[in-house]
Amino acid sequence: MNEKSKIVTLAVLALVALVVSGFSATLVLTRSTVPARAPTEWTFVVLAVEYKGTSGPTENPPNTTYKAYRWDPTYIRVSKGDTVRLNIFGVNGASHPSTIDAFDQSFTVTRGQWTNVTFVASQAGIAEMVCHVPDHTETMQMVIEVFE
Repeated sequence: MNEKSKIVTLAVLALVALVVSGFSATLVLTRSTVPARAPTEWTFVVLAVEYKGTSGPTENPPNTTYKAYRWDPTYIRVSKGDTVRLNIFGVNGASHPSTIDAFDQSFTVTRGQWTNVTFVASQAGIAEMVCHVPDHTETMQMVIEVFE
């Protein structure tokens, strides 16, 4: 490689290095100056529902009805600091005494009635909304994911 080619190659490499370092500095500057998102108010409509199924005459045990209670939806996701409003309607089941322990909420959902629960998602992580009727507890849970 002659002297002129070496100089051109070094100049190109220096220019590329300068462009890359300037681009990286811009990315760092941009990321650090993005303002935090303002808290948002969310309203979710939630249903207390019952799923039923019956085994057939040839299944063991025959003609048995199975049921499970659920919150619908079973998962919501919000940001830390957001205000969350759950407008819950009782479709099935006489009543559902429930809690969201992470946000100090206790309430009862009654068939045919609306129950409104409001809280601030003050801590990041996973919270659960659970019905405390003994045969509902295993299946009637909602996950509330709160992220930073």
